[in-house]
Amino acid sequence: MNEPKATRSFERGQTLVLFALFLTALVGFTGLVVDGSGTLVQRRDMQNAADLAAMAGGYGYLNGTGAAAAARQVASAHGFTDSVNGATVAVSVAGPSDATTVTVNITAPHQNFFSGVLGFSSWQVSTTATSLAGIPNEVAGGAMPIIFNTDVCPGGTCPTGLISSHAYDEPPSGPQSIPLGGTEFNWTVFCLANGNPCNANTNLVAGLIDGSSPTTQAVVDLNTIIDPLNAGAHTSLFNALAAAVGTDITVAMVDNTGALQGFAMFHLTGSSGGSTKEITGYFQSSISAQNLVIGPGGGTPHFYGIWSIRLVN
Repeated sequence: MNEPKATRSFERGQTLVLFALFLTALVGFTGLVVDGSGTLVQRRDMQNAADLAAMAGGYGYLNGTGAAAAARQVASAHGFTDSVNGATVAVSVAGPSDATTVTVNITAPHQNFFSGVLGFSSWQVSTTATSLAGIPNEVAGGAMPIIFNTDVCPGGTCPTGLISSHAYDEPPSGPQSIPLGGTEFNWTVFCLANGNPCNANTNLVAGLIDGSSPTTQAVVDLNTIIDPLNAGAHTSLFNALAAAVGTDITVAMVDNTGALQGFAMFHLTGSSGGSTKEITGYFQSSISAQNLVIGPGGGTPHFYGIWSIRLVN
């Protein structure tokens, strides 16, 4: 028996509707895959642009050319110009002068190919990056109570990156407590020798080494004569310093009068308080002629006095 034409037409109509729905779903699914993948690629490019722009903004802040202008210029060079093609490049600068953050937010639409069928002709993509520009720690806890003579670093340039360590001895017994030449060191508590002497005894020095000193903070200015510990054997200090072997420590650099000339980073490889009382190691940086706030905290390595920029977000 033949099926009525009306029934066949109705079934064909149902099939067309189902096919249209299936086709719409297929296009939508394809759109999510294709446009989603394109969005991930765009977001990666935007993140790279934001990272570079934040770094450029940090450099712009430090050299005085302007953080926002530098950041937007780099973002534009990488395809994202503020107020062009729907993109926005927002730059914000915050923080004190010695630790300033530069944050870059980039937003731009992603033009979709297939998702428009579902009503999404585009969608917004956003990325952010933050750089920190400044002196990492103007306040440095844990600067070691050790002084070297600047003769160790001729012209302010220390022999860095040496594979072999060098040995440094205390000044010989007698009235001379300031280390002289390139082979001596001494202990200090960063007290002022001119007009404000202090008792630079072994216990105070040991307290600065292990962080147990009750001292809060002392601002040490360049060219101030800091009082070294009296020359002589101080076995307990070598034993205390041994805990810092293998680390980078901040040490003070003085001239022949004991006047502070700056700080340097020293990699400690040995501390011997036996019959041969000496420390061994090599310098990791040249002399940084910056004021530093000294406080207790042990031998934790610190960077200091050097303007730097790094991504923090």
